[in-house]
Amino acid sequence: MVTHEALLEIDEMVRAWLRDLDTQIPSLMNQMDTDTKNNRFDLVTNVDKTLQSSFQSFLEQSFDHHKLIGEEKDNSEIDGKEGHVWIMDPIDGTANLVKQNDDFCVILGYFIDGKPMLSYIYDYPRHKIYKAIRDSGAYVNNKRITPPEPLPLKDAVISFNAEVMPEETTRRLFDASFGFRFIGSCGLDSVRVINGQFGAHVNTNPSAWDIAAQHLFAELLGLKMTTLDNEEIDYTKGGAFIISNPGCHEDMLALLNQSPGYRR
Repeated sequence: MVTHEALLEIDEMVRAWLRDLDTQIPSLMNQMDTDTKNNRFDLVTNVDKTLQSSFQSFLEQSFDHHKLIGEEKDNSEIDGKEGHVWIMDPIDGTANLVKQNDDFCVILGYFIDGKPMLSYIYDYPRHKIYKAIRDSGAYVNNKRITPPEPLPLKDAVISFNAEVMPEETTRRLFDASFGFRFIGSCGLDSVRVINGQFGAHVNTNPSAWDIAAQHLFAELLGLKMTTLDNEEIDYTKGGAFIISNPGCHEDMLALLNQSPGYRR
């Protein structure tokens, strides 16, 4: 396990890498090259690929014993629960990047032997770096984030993709909550929970890199982050999850698990 001083040094270097994206991303966006993966809605761009390659090079040069699990690479030979492992979504919200040039972020989570140590969600369009450091707290642009007060569901704005849930379940959630918003970036929807704007965000099919950073934020800020069966999440696999204010987590799960459930 690294010392706290060493962790702060890693944090400083990673934040410098993130800040350097301010010079890289504009030129990449100006020469946007878009392709599809599994279907026409599953997009990948030169921005995704270049940023992941850049971070891989950064690790090789600075921490050659660290491994990277990333969305745009083969991760089959990496055990995400052994040693020093980073999990990265180089662009979370790629469709938003392509269609809106907005509402996308970079997600990074650093784990040592399965324990989250550092987390980053870089809201690039707004130039806000959300970070969490074990034993130090959570911050946005180095300003400490205060844990949100408990919020009942009736007063909470909630976030989920209504297109992938049964209509009866979505109507139930609409009626029980104060309001509904959906950004379409798991990292940015989660940030709204982290900073107290949303009561909960639900994603029914995220990958490990979509939710890598949220674990440490939830732990440090007293949020609830579980599977939709209220079990611990395997951060190396992803799967249906909720990140929630503690005041509405139980009610959200109860509604999601009433018939017909949360999957179409």
